[in-house]
Amino acid sequence: MNPPEKMSHNVTQGVSPVNQVSGAGPGTSAHGGKHLIRAAGLLGFWTLCSRILGMVRDVVCAASFGTSWQWDAFIYAFQLPNFFRRLVGEGALSAAFIPVYSETLAVQGEAKAFEFANRVGSYLTLLFGVLLVVTSIGLTLALRIPALTPTLALALDLMRIFFPFLCLMSFFALGMGVLNSHKHFLMPALGPVIINVFWIGGVFAVVRFTGSDLAAQVRWLAWTLLASGLAELVLMRGPLRRVGFRLQWIGKGASAELQKMFRLLIPSILGFAIVPLNVLVDMTLGLLIGVGANSSLWYGNRLMQFPLAMFAIAMGTALLPTLSQHVAQKDQANAERTMRFALKSVFLIILPCTVGLIVLRVPIVRFLFERGQFDAVSTARTAAVLFAYSVGLFAYSGQKILATGFYAHQDTKTPAISSVIALVTNIFLNLIFMIPLREAGLALATSIAGMLQFFLLWRSYEKKCQRLDMADIRRFLIKIIFATGLMGILCHIVYRWLAGQFPGDGTGVQAIQVIGSMSVSTLVYFGLCFLFRVPEVYLLVDRVSRKFKRAA
Repeated sequence: MNPPEKMSHNVTQGVSPVNQVSGAGPGTSAHGGKHLIRAAGLLGFWTLCSRILGMVRDVVCAASFGTSWQWDAFIYAFQLPNFFRRLVGEGALSAAFIPVYSETLAVQGEAKAFEFANRVGSYLTLLFGVLLVVTSIGLTLALRIPALTPTLALALDLMRIFFPFLCLMSFFALGMGVLNSHKHFLMPALGPVIINVFWIGGVFAVVRFTGSDLAAQVRWLAWTLLASGLAELVLMRGPLRRVGFRLQWIGKGASAELQKMFRLLIPSILGFAIVPLNVLVDMTLGLLIGVGANSSLWYGNRLMQFPLAMFAIAMGTALLPTLSQHVAQKDQANAERTMRFALKSVFLIILPCTVGLIVLRVPIVRFLFERGQFDAVSTARTAAVLFAYSVGLFAYSGQKILATGFYAHQDTKTPAISSVIALVTNIFLNLIFMIPLREAGLALATSIAGMLQFFLLWRSYEKKCQRLDMADIRRFLIKIIFATGLMGILCHIVYRWLAGQFPGDGTGVQAIQVIGSMSVSTLVYFGLCFLFRVPEVYLLVDRVSRKFKRAA
């Protein structure tokens, strides 16, 4: 699989922001609850800003680099350190560090918690010092291999810049864990925003000041990202000092807290390895396909990730504390009702998004990316990848919800086993599909493997956790699929009509064609859901209207 990247640092680290900021529970004061709700709102605002900036970043990168071999090399070089970052950085490290730090803070006080954090930071410094020396020597030797292709040679050269970036991101994840444990959420939420701002600024700067050599441009862009990592650490220093944390070197001995963290770290690494490993496998095979394959995979996957991150990951994050509470109280009826509602709510949004991405795949890619270095051939390749990824969008979404259900039942083994099966399936299908379908075959293999994992999780959840009232879900899906099908047909008709009424290739004209088609189709879809009496739509409208009333 190649599911989406993080929505925010908090989501990927395996710790629920909702759980952290909700403040709900016995003994929570009203004032404290309001304060934490405001913090959650702030976190959500900056997460949305990060997603918007990420889309702007992809637009400017497409115009500057297109699907060139230089951009293929940049993406691959960025993904390999990303793999290690997810393992030992903000993913597994945060998932193992935060619970132990929070427990130490609550039981033994700030001094002991700060000592534990500094001990972890000292060990990370030693670890990354050795890693940087080893990778630097290894990459230097690899670059002397005479048979390297230009793409692979540039990728290896860029990795020498990106591995230090991996170290900076891991230290940022450590500081983020400390701040989140002290209920400071602004700086961690700003992390992705800072990177995207540097990235966008870097694209404009390198294009302006480095001439027309794309290889030189991507090298300078890599240095810009390294600077963004330094900026994050510098800006984080102030909030850390305000909570009382001071950096200290503690290089001797291994405390009980550190031992406990390492015991949690090993299974966390196994759990977090599957997703980035899938990405790495796809990108490696993309290098074998040829120029433009990895770039097309990158742009198509980014478009697919947008609805997934905004809805499925958000729902999974919000689901965990509520479902965990029902499970802890042995309230099986409410646990089943909550899980069923989460699945139905996600499918209510994701299925029309899937059809919209499939029907409008070419117009969407052309509207967002086709300018500068990104030509019509790049549009066709990226649209094919987007189609293949979108086929599995419902499965990626369902995985997020079902995996959350297993975590609420304190079962981390079942999702891990299903992920390994999906990984092996993905690699096998990649080798079959990549020859006739090229990069679209890699995306299609990802979707099929994702569907397999979804159905494995579904069966296991009903066997090990609880039944889900399939009759109710079946009735719901029949209504939604019918409404989605009608919406897809109407979307195609409306787009063709708007293209006839507003012909041309200008950005404004394309915006009318694409956004107009999406708007009309969305209104018709929800109208059909009202007509078919889908309860979740009534609940959604009720909650939105209540928020407007409170705002008024």
